[in-house]
Amino acid sequence: MNQSVYFLDTHALYWHLIGSPRLSSLAANVFIEAQEGKAILVVSYVVLAELYYLLQKFNQTSLFTPLLQDIQTIPYFRIEPIDFHDICDLGNYPTITELHDRLIVIATHRLNAILVTRDETIRASPKIVCIW
Repeated sequence: MNQSVYFLDTHALYWHLIGSPRLSSLAANVFIEAQEGKAILVVSYVVLAELYYLLQKFNQTSLFTPLLQDIQTIPYFRIEPIDFHDICDLGNYPTITELHDRLIVIATHRLNAILVTRDETIRASPKIVCIW
């Protein structure tokens, strides 16, 4: 069976984690697909670092360690590092002005994944497929 590969941005992961209604129904369905064995959810180190910052901002850091344990043990999660080729590719995405977003887009493109993001600038990029 072919599994879809979804790359999660920070807000998608955060809003799923806290059960927020701000997570769109399409984005919420990605998590359901993964739980049913139909999808892989990719999380980058960049997203994890941004998520920690977000949790700290909202005084929710107690959620971080259990999430890291889930990401390490639940089979549908995959952690994706930044590699040297991603850094070499930074100049090829000038419309994505925020550095962390650019790294997320580059990794999404490299993996031929679908990016789950609410960011309109990213969604306007013709280089990747996004859902929200």
